[in-house]
Amino acid sequence: MKPLGWNRFGGWRLIASILLTFLPAIAFSQGRPDIIWAKGGHSFSVNSVAYSPDGQLLVSGSSDRTIKLWRQDGTFIKSLAIPYDINHQLFDVLSVAISPDSTLIAAGVQQTIGGGQFTSAVHIWRISDGQLVQTFTGYAIGDVTNTGVTSVAFSSDGQYLASGSKDRSVKVWRMANGTLVSSRSDHAQQVNAVAFSPDGQWLASASNDRTAKLYRTSDWGLEQTLSGHTNNIYSVAFSPDGKTLATGSWDQTVRLWNVSDWGLVFSLAQGSGVGVLAFSPDGKMLATGTWDHNIRLWDPKRGVLVDTLVGHNAFVQTLAFAPDSRTLASGSWYPEFAIKLWWPPSKRASPFAPPTVTNHSSSINELIFTANGRLISGGDTTARFWDALAGHFLSMINATASVTTMALSPDGQLIALPGANHTVKIYRTADGTLVQTLVGHTQDITGLAFSHDGTLLASGAFFDGNNDVIKLWNVSNWTLVRELSGPFLFGPFIGINFSANDALISASCESVPAVWHVSDGTFIRTFPVSGLTRFSPDGTLLTIASNPIHVYRTSDWVQVATLSDQNQALAFTPDGHYLAVGGQSQIQFWRVSDWTLQLFYDQELGYAGRGVTSLAFSLDGSRFAYGRTDAVVAVATNPFAANNHASRSTTRPAR
Repeated sequence: MKPLGWNRFGGWRLIASILLTFLPAIAFSQGRPDIIWAKGGHSFSVNSVAYSPDGQLLVSGSSDRTIKLWRQDGTFIKSLAIPYDINHQLFDVLSVAISPDSTLIAAGVQQTIGGGQFTSAVHIWRISDGQLVQTFTGYAIGDVTNTGVTSVAFSSDGQYLASGSKDRSVKVWRMANGTLVSSRSDHAQQVNAVAFSPDGQWLASASNDRTAKLYRTSDWGLEQTLSGHTNNIYSVAFSPDGKTLATGSWDQTVRLWNVSDWGLVFSLAQGSGVGVLAFSPDGKMLATGTWDHNIRLWDPKRGVLVDTLVGHNAFVQTLAFAPDSRTLASGSWYPEFAIKLWWPPSKRASPFAPPTVTNHSSSINELIFTANGRLISGGDTTARFWDALAGHFLSMINATASVTTMALSPDGQLIALPGANHTVKIYRTADGTLVQTLVGHTQDITGLAFSHDGTLLASGAFFDGNNDVIKLWNVSNWTLVRELSGPFLFGPFIGINFSANDALISASCESVPAVWHVSDGTFIRTFPVSGLTRFSPDGTLLTIASNPIHVYRTSDWVQVATLSDQNQALAFTPDGHYLAVGGQSQIQFWRVSDWTLQLFYDQELGYAGRGVTSLAFSLDGSRFAYGRTDAVVAVATNPFAANNHASRSTTRPAR
């Protein structure tokens, strides 16, 4: 590794190496950014949602390896800071539950332990401070298909926690001291769901072996096996009065069983495989989520279908009623990865437009502040417009293609996005109207940038193999001006950007940084490192997000600094005095004048080991935005802004 301050004089190397070693230790760590607002999402399957019994919180667990906390109205609060252990990395959050006193979260997870092997665990989190306070282990080790805690449930008095796992086990712990009081493997295949009866007498489990089993909590002995389903049973729930047990199966039925004698009361035909079911706390409704993307509401007393909720465009695999029975939360699978809130008909604006809690459903790939007070975030297939000060959602453009990149014209009137069929789409930002489609690329668009004078748009695409080029378009008439290429340079072309005076353009070409003259397209050079490129605001520096980050002087291409391994995102402050870098575990601020690390954040960055994917500063430098791999967009105060206290919003998410 070439250390900070490297140049041709060997003496500097030792000195700089010492500095780089100690600077992170003496730099001021603020822990968590001073967040003004944040908007949440999930970037993978939403596997489980649960309301706190006091009705204040909604908790979600996802395959994006995060547990997120939301207010009852769907406002994002925060993600829990999952500990990162290289030897026991969290792989999946499959289930969540909240204790009856609303103080603890139990999460059923899957962990990778290396060598293609996985295991299971239950994490217990304290809600008040977001700390992991206990971990229950003792599950079998296996591959990704037969490990993971699929379901967790607290007993109604909070004394016990039960779990069901892919290793076929049903385990029960005493919460007071973490003692394992029962571990049974009566099912022949994986256990998908567990539930305690309201009176605490029974524990039910459901399995891929097409049976549900009932255990006595007095001695944890097996009392009854319920048979009759002809496919996997994915969900089980007791009615609030404890008189009925519901089981939902992939055989497209929900069966209601009488708890007094375990006799079958109803078999409700769903018309599609059932992944989840939930009783409303008042007992008047039974909700079912099915493979056909619908949610069906049933009167469990009469076995009658009351309503069908349409709005998801993916398999509904988790449901939870709020304690007042008036709100139903749902979470979905690929490709939607969304949480939605459903209200009674009297409160719904439209049965086809339920409020969506989540926003983006993928990593946030690009962020752009506009001159008129907006923030644009790019991810999944959308560009979303936010009020940059308060975080209010304003509008959205659906590009119908993966928004891996985007570019805003200098006057803010146009935004370029990747389009379907390898096109570049140009939209008017005022109303989202499509004004131009650029054709010519033969692969998906991966890089876009407007020149600072607004006359050119550069676009790059994925590997072509025959004609790997960056195209320069004349913005006035959208004609192709020229194509940029170089020896042994191939797509994907990413991180395209112009120097301040538009004399140079840089890009990463299959991870190889390269620079061209804009005027005639002359190829200048590549660099012996790999990573995204970014010019400083005055154009005198080119940073390359290698590992570690390298900084070059553009006048003679001499390397002037070596910085950090946090290399997933780069952004200079508008005045060029600081460089912010984001990566798997930190956001760091480096002072450009002497390349010293001034501050770093290591909290509220999403799942450790994935972290921050995009950074941007507001035009006045008072705020910065960052995007995460788990689909969260956050805006925070720039700690080095000249008047950062005055620039802070008074509206902030709960800490």
